[in-house]
Amino acid sequence: MKTLRSLAILVLVPLSLHAQTQVQTTINPSQAGLAVIKIAVPRPETTLPLETIDAPFFAPLTRDLAASGVFALAPIPPNVPANADLAKATNAQFVLSLRMRQEGDDFVTEVRLIDPTGSQPVPPKAYRGTAPALTRMAHTIASDLVRVVTGKPGIFLSQIAFASDRSGNFEIWLMDWDGSNQRQITRHGTMAILPSWSPDNDRMVYTLFSGGRSEMYIINRRGGGRIHVQTGLGLNTSATFSPIGNDIAFVGSVAGNPDIYVIRDDGTNRRRLTTGYSIESTPEWSPNGRQISFTSGRSGTPQIYVMDAEGAGVQRISFEGEWNDDATWSPDGVQLAYTSRVNGRFQIRIMNLVTRQSRIIAGEGSNEQPTWSPDGRWIAFQSNRSRRWQIYRIRVDGTDLTQLTFDGENKDPDWSKKAE
Repeated sequence: MKTLRSLAILVLVPLSLHAQTQVQTTINPSQAGLAVIKIAVPRPETTLPLETIDAPFFAPLTRDLAASGVFALAPIPPNVPANADLAKATNAQFVLSLRMRQEGDDFVTEVRLIDPTGSQPVPPKAYRGTAPALTRMAHTIASDLVRVVTGKPGIFLSQIAFASDRSGNFEIWLMDWDGSNQRQITRHGTMAILPSWSPDNDRMVYTLFSGGRSEMYIINRRGGGRIHVQTGLGLNTSATFSPIGNDIAFVGSVAGNPDIYVIRDDGTNRRRLTTGYSIESTPEWSPNGRQISFTSGRSGTPQIYVMDAEGAGVQRISFEGEWNDDATWSPDGVQLAYTSRVNGRFQIRIMNLVTRQSRIIAGEGSNEQPTWSPDGRWIAFQSNRSRRWQIYRIRVDGTDLTQLTFDGENKDPDWSKKAE
């Protein structure tokens, strides 16, 4: 659990993906309104060795489309070219034609979406990048195709921050939405945990435990720029960025009692929001920045509460479960996901804030610290079902469970806040 049990940039190397990132199509409103669009995606036409493009490009592209909730992949029959005939042979509504070539150090992918009804032809759009950028190129193409249908980009360029001890100490790591491209971004040589993204996906705030103290740090994902946020408090943990402005909510203490505080990211304008004698922890902003959820033991057991951003209007939210913690808001602000102990086991509970009805996403072991994908379709969480803490991803309906981490122990997932 994020705090109640711990209390007793992307230093991303910029990839050379200088690409046009919009795919123009002839999908009309009636087609876009379909629940799922069946699409045929044959392997790229290329003279390049298949092993050069299959794993880094074609596999993630098809995985993204299959997981999008927008597209369904049609089985590809042999010896049928990527044209309207393939759409008819597979009963697909569209064919994604891919052509790849290499120009010096760059790989160029021409993308064309073929409509078998014979609507206006779609000119190819080119994506260009070096070999290390092939997976990002695949995520970009998939995201753009989702944008064409829904008007919003897919989540395939989003990232999940987490804490891992695989390098010896818990440090902050990043991975792509599907678990690929895992890389370490802090190197404190001590315990760095609890990363939380800024609303623009450019920075993360996290907790560093060192020398018996907990401190708050901000790191820029695109080049470092690590900043120590000085609060003047002895405890600084569970920090989270406001979705509006420059405020950070966090857990701090003056005389040993953890309370919820808010401070600006430059260390100014600190104010205390809770003043009770119980432990208050795990603050999380609502998507509009007007409310903050948090965990409090004021009722005798840890439960979820919500207050406005100034600390007034406190109301208890959770009543089911023996212990509730780690609440996080869905992107539309309608639901809360949180950790709930039921019959001695921790599970992910999702509550509709309008109806106040909740449901459990059950699973083996303990399942904790949920975090929403930017489109609200998925939740990442930590689980010890494999006897070590690892990060998993699951749809909000409880299907399509996928383990994302395998090396060392991995905890504290936080999904980037917006699709890119």
